[in-house]
Amino acid sequence: MNVRLIGSFVAAFALVLLVAGNLRAETEAPAGEEPAAESQAETENSEDAEPMSDEDFAKSLVGKTYSGSFDIDGWTSLGGGLVLPPIYVEQYTRDDGTVLVLTANETEAAGRGSGASFQVTDALITSKPRKGYTFSTACMKGEDYTLRFMGEASGKDSAEWWTNLRKAWEIDVETGKISSIKARGVKCTNPDW
Repeated sequence: MNVRLIGSFVAAFALVLLVAGNLRAETEAPAGEEPAAESQAETENSEDAEPMSDEDFAKSLVGKTYSGSFDIDGWTSLGGGLVLPPIYVEQYTRDDGTVLVLTANETEAAGRGSGASFQVTDALITSKPRKGYTFSTACMKGEDYTLRFMGEASGKDSAEWWTNLRKAWEIDVETGKISSIKARGVKCTNPDW
C-alpha cells in the first residue's frame, strides 16, 4: 500500500512540474549559438508587441520587388494592369472589404522565358466602400485616357461610366506615387459593363 501511495505522490509531483513549465526535455544551447527559432518566435509574439496598423502594413510593401504575381497573405488580388509604361497598378481586397492598391515600376522587361520584374512604388489602403459604391482603378478625368485615376464610384447599371464619386486618387505616371484629388470630373468604368 505504501508503494501505491508513493507512486501517486510522484505522479502528482511530476504533473505539477509539467504544468508549471519546469519540466524540460531540452538541452541548453552552447555559448555563442543563436537561440532556437522557438525562442525567437516567443519574443516576436510577446504581449508587448503591438500589431501593425493597416497604414504601416501598406508602407512596408513599398520597395518590395517581385516577378509575376505579387501574392499577399490575407488579401485577394482583384487584378490590375498597365497605367502607362513603366507604371502598373494592382488592386487587392481583404475579407472585411478593406481595399489595398499598389503601384509598381517595371524594373526589368520580360525576356525570353522569364517574366518581368517590378518594384512597388506606392501603396494606398482605404476602408470598405460605402454601400452602393465600388472601388475602381479604371477611371479617367476629362480627355485623359490613361486610366491613371482611381475612385470610389457609383452609378446606374445601364451606364458605361459612373460619375458619382465620393473619393478619388491620381497615380503619377512618372513616379507611381498615389495622391488624393478632388473627385469632380473623374469618371470610372461600370464594373459590370
